[in-house]
Amino acid sequence: MIERRFPGLRMTRFGALSAAILALAVLLRAEPSAAAGFPPAYVVADVPVDATAQSSVQAREAARAQGVHKAFRQLLERLTAKTDWARLPQPPDDTINKLMQDFEVKDEHSSSVRYLASYTYRFSPNGVRKLLRDAHLNVTELASKPVVIVPALQAGGTTRLWDDPNPWLAAWSAADGKAGLVPWILPSGDLADVQAFDIPDVAKPTPEHLQALSKNYDGGDVVVALAVPGTDGIDVTVSRYSPDGMADPVTIQVSGQVSGGKPDAALYAAAVAATEKALEDKWKSLTLGGGDQETILSVNVPITSAADWGAVRDRLTRIPFVRGQQVDLFARNEVHLRLRVRGDANLLKIGFAQQDLVFQPGDPLATLALRTPIGAAKTVAPVPTESGSSDD
Repeated sequence: MIERRFPGLRMTRFGALSAAILALAVLLRAEPSAAAGFPPAYVVADVPVDATAQSSVQAREAARAQGVHKAFRQLLERLTAKTDWARLPQPPDDTINKLMQDFEVKDEHSSSVRYLASYTYRFSPNGVRKLLRDAHLNVTELASKPVVIVPALQAGGTTRLWDDPNPWLAAWSAADGKAGLVPWILPSGDLADVQAFDIPDVAKPTPEHLQALSKNYDGGDVVVALAVPGTDGIDVTVSRYSPDGMADPVTIQVSGQVSGGKPDAALYAAAVAATEKALEDKWKSLTLGGGDQETILSVNVPITSAADWGAVRDRLTRIPFVRGQQVDLFARNEVHLRLRVRGDANLLKIGFAQQDLVFQPGDPLATLALRTPIGAAKTVAPVPTESGSSDD
């Protein structure tokens, strides 16, 4: 039998449920990152490659080398401020290859001398982070909770959202929304989506419409991307709405060849990439900087069940600025934690919110609670105790 001891851990008097919570905590403590998944900030998706050489094998190798360089530069620019791009490190090929953990390939086409494909690369978070910090650069690696993209197309005096044909919607369907600082989800356009967000003026959604659509997709912010094709390209107004209906729109212009008043698929794809960049730039302005100093944050976590604590524990492993945690107290309705964190109070609040954790500063303990899902009743389930037991 192996006995585990945790110095400094206090336990109040409680019943079988709290003992189960402690057992779950020990289990989760053993493998803190097992369910964390790969950080989306360090994934660079849909990198096009095209190379020609004396043979198809040589062309493929040249394309892969071309792609990893392109992806690595894109990653460094994603994680840093534009004003710092001139100071970005330029490591040798060997270092870049070591920092690349793996890749995926799709849409391969080749001939005897040419190779074309689309690659997705994953890079080592620890290695890239160290490279940038050694260069004394501020880094943002906090990814947003996936947003819900609503691609609306305004042309010919009408606005298309769920109806065909909508080449703007088709362009988003062909893209990968799982990577980057702002991952996204494309609604399926089923009956539930239509009922939630079928409104006359898509540019002026109400909080009720936004919350109804968000509820269908795990409560993420809703982004309305309104595309207006013209003779010189496509204008896109990007509006990321909070649940209360507030937004700070930005308009981008994507130039390209338009034939017969209709942009081609490549131009719509370029507009998707430009919209993703606009969302990332906006997000970066909120999360870049935040402070580099590590501090200890003492928090109280209200719980009503072992599942509550398991959910909080799992979500904390997904937040990059939480560098360590220690349990100080288990009780049947609360857990006291000491978190080793990097960042200021504003970054902490934003970061916790991306994992549906509500952070409230406090002294001596801040509060960190699970967010109540949209539309859910705010009830507290009673905590059962052992038969015949009593509390002092």
